[in-house]
Amino acid sequence: MNILDLASKSVTAIVKRSANKFSSKHSSAPEIPDAPCIKMKNPSTDRFNCGFSSVTVMPEDIDKKAYWLAGYNIGNRIKGVIDPLTVNAMWIDCCDGNGMLLVSADLVGLTGYDVRDIRQSLSGFCEKSGCKHITISCTHTHAGVDTVGYWGMLPKSGKDKNYMLLVKGAIKFACIDAYNKRKTGKLYHGNIRVPEAVNDWREPIFPNDVFTRLRFVPDDGSRETWYLNFSAHPNTLGSKNSMISADYPGELRKEINKIKETNVLFSVGAIGAADLGDFAEDKYERMIQGGRFLAHKAFEIKNDIQLTPEIKLVCQPFYLPLSNTVLAFMDVLHVIDSLKYPSDKGLGIALLSEMTYMSIGGVEILTQPGEIFTELVYSGGYSTEQTSATGMGERFNPKTLAEICGNENLIIFGVTNDMTGYALPPNDFLLNTTQPYLSRTDDRFGRNHYHETNSLGPETAHTIAEAFERMVGIFNNG
Repeated sequence: MNILDLASKSVTAIVKRSANKFSSKHSSAPEIPDAPCIKMKNPSTDRFNCGFSSVTVMPEDIDKKAYWLAGYNIGNRIKGVIDPLTVNAMWIDCCDGNGMLLVSADLVGLTGYDVRDIRQSLSGFCEKSGCKHITISCTHTHAGVDTVGYWGMLPKSGKDKNYMLLVKGAIKFACIDAYNKRKTGKLYHGNIRVPEAVNDWREPIFPNDVFTRLRFVPDDGSRETWYLNFSAHPNTLGSKNSMISADYPGELRKEINKIKETNVLFSVGAIGAADLGDFAEDKYERMIQGGRFLAHKAFEIKNDIQLTPEIKLVCQPFYLPLSNTVLAFMDVLHVIDSLKYPSDKGLGIALLSEMTYMSIGGVEILTQPGEIFTELVYSGGYSTEQTSATGMGERFNPKTLAEICGNENLIIFGVTNDMTGYALPPNDFLLNTTQPYLSRTDDRFGRNHYHETNSLGPETAHTIAEAFERMVGIFNNG
C-alpha cells in the first residue's frame, strides 16, 4: 500500500466518522414538497418587458493580496489580469406585473448556500417588483477567482470573504438595476449549429454543437439584449495560467460589441467533457479566435422565431447523495459551504440542490446544478455494453432528460444555482479501486476517468432524472 492509498483510506475513515456523527444528530431529512408551477402570461400583447445590467466584479487589491485562481490547480495565486470579470442580469416579464431574473456571472460557480444568501438579500425587492424567480448561472470560467473554496491553500478555504461580499452585492445591484431599466419590445429565439466550435474529448464522443440565442429587441430602437448558450468549457487558457480572464465568453461579448453595441449574457450548456474547438495551438490565441468565431456565428442566426409573452416554471429543490469522500472531507475542513442533510445513500449525507424547468414563450430550458454530460441530456449518446468503461449496458442509465420531457431541443443552463461537479452516465462511471475520488484511473480500453473525481458520486445521474420526472409532472399539470 503506497502513501496515496493510505491517504485515501484515512480520508475515508475520517469522513465516515463525521457522517455517522452527523446522522446521529439528525434522524432524517425533511420531506421536500412539490414546488408550485409559476405562470405568467399576457394574451393582450405580443410584447415582453426586458431590462439589462452589467457590473464588474474585480478585487481592487488584486496586486496586494493573495487570491486563488479557480478551475485547475490548488494554490494557484493570481498574478494579473487579462480581462475583467462581470456579472450580467436580464429581467424578463410578460407585461403582466410579474417577472423573473436571469443572471450570468463570470465565476467558476456558486454553491447553493451562497445562492440562497443572494436570494434572501433580494426578498424585499421580489415582493415589490413581482419577481417570481431568480436564476443565477455561472459561466464556469477556469480563470476566475475561487468562489467555491477548494482551489486555495488547503486546508484553508480559497474563498475570500470580502470578495464574496463584492460578488453577492454586485449580483443584487445588477438584478435591481436590470428591473429598473426594463423596456418593452419583442423577444426572439434562434440557433445555429457550430460543430467546429466544440471538442468532446471523452468517449462516447457526443457533443452538443447547437449555439442558441434569446434576443430582445426594444421598441425604442436602443440596444438589443442577447442571452447566448453554448456547451463548451471556458477552460481555454489551461492549467498553467495564473491570470484572471472571463475566457472565451468574455471575448465573445467583446467581439459582438465591436460589430454592434449589444447587451450580452452567456451560460454554458451540457459541458461534461466538452471544450472549445481547436482554433489555435496557442491557448491564449485559441481563446481569442474561439470567442470571435462564436460572436460572428451569433450574427449568422437566421431562424429567429418571435416568442409569445408566456412564462411557466417549476423550481424544485431535491437531495443529491454525496459519495465523494474527498469533497466530503472538504466539508469536514469547512473549506466549502454546503446545505447538507442525512441520507440513506452514499456516505449517509445528501446536499440540498435544485433545478428549474422553465418555458419562455415555448422555449424550454432546464437549469443544472453542475456540469452534466451531453449523453444524459439528449438521446442516442450512451455507451453500449461493448463500449462502456464498466461493461454495463445502456439499461443501467436513466432516461435522458430530453426523453423525460419529450423535447430533444431542451436547452441546458449548466452550473446554475449550485456547483455540484460532474454528472456522468452510471454505466461509464469508474473509480480508482484503492484511491477512489482521490486519483483518476484508466478503464479497460486505457481511457482516463478524471471526471468521476469531481462528481458527487454515481447516484447523481439517476437522482437528477428522478427529480426532473417529478418536475415535468408538476409542469404539465400546472
